[in-house]
Amino acid sequence: MSYFCNCSEFQKRTDANIKCIFQRLAEQEEMLNGQGHGCQDCEIYKKKLEEAIWMADQSKKELEDFRGRQGHGCQDCEIYKKKLEEAIWMADQSKKELEDFRGRMKVKISKEIGVRGDLSENINDTCRETELLKMYEILKNQTWEQTKERILTGKNKDPKRIFELGAKIVTETFNTSKEDMTARIKKIKEAIMILPTSEESRENELVNQKLSDDMETAIKNLQKRFSSCSMDLYRELATKILTIPELQIQRGHFDLFRDFTAECYKVSCLMTLHIPPLQPSWKFHRSGESNNQDKILFPAILNSKAVIVNAELRPM
Repeated sequence: MSYFCNCSEFQKRTDANIKCIFQRLAEQEEMLNGQGHGCQDCEIYKKKLEEAIWMADQSKKELEDFRGRQGHGCQDCEIYKKKLEEAIWMADQSKKELEDFRGRMKVKISKEIGVRGDLSENINDTCRETELLKMYEILKNQTWEQTKERILTGKNKDPKRIFELGAKIVTETFNTSKEDMTARIKKIKEAIMILPTSEESRENELVNQKLSDDMETAIKNLQKRFSSCSMDLYRELATKILTIPELQIQRGHFDLFRDFTAECYKVSCLMTLHIPPLQPSWKFHRSGESNNQDKILFPAILNSKAVIVNAELRPM
């Protein structure tokens, strides 16, 4: 008995599916070869790839089901089956390329996180790196500017003297605050490390990690305390700094400089208590030179890997 293969409509649908699969795979290959993708691109790429594989599998199942019902070996169906198998093979290859791509991105992102702490921050932490840098910007662009303007609107205006004085106050405050916080951190470490532990447990990785975690928690708690304490405490600390003979603050300017110094002390405290610490440096400024340290008004800020805020020079 002769048998006629009436699969033209199915072939049309399969043609459309195959064309769609190849189009998606081409888009994915183009995306893979692109530059500067982030995690969102990876997820989009993965989703499209999964859709292409699913379509190939569905079309293959439809074709096999169709052939089973017809009970014959249609040459055209065999051709379509080969095309679908080729599409599935290409999808599998693209999946392997995707995994390789994501692996490369993971290494790239990990390196970036090592330099930029803001990429691995806890957004619930009010003392995270980005928040501390915002405080520093406010200190420079608002608190200092307001202090300077109020002083310069009074009598005995001497802009050069005000900037020199501001630079000395910033340097003295950051150094004093850093010494204070470093001493407190040292005491925390000493207190935790003297806890009784056997020689065997000292070499135990889990015990060492626990000690490290305990120290980090204690330092973070100290940072929270300094973050939430009254500004009166910082004003008292600022008063001690401003009364040193080297500064010679005029009586009429003392209160203005005290409020600025208090804010400066607070920002410096929180930066020193950050993990890892955000360090001030007077060795860098915008031009990248290191021979104008005496002209720096606000120091550069460094994290554990790089300069994250450039120093600012005072006006000449």
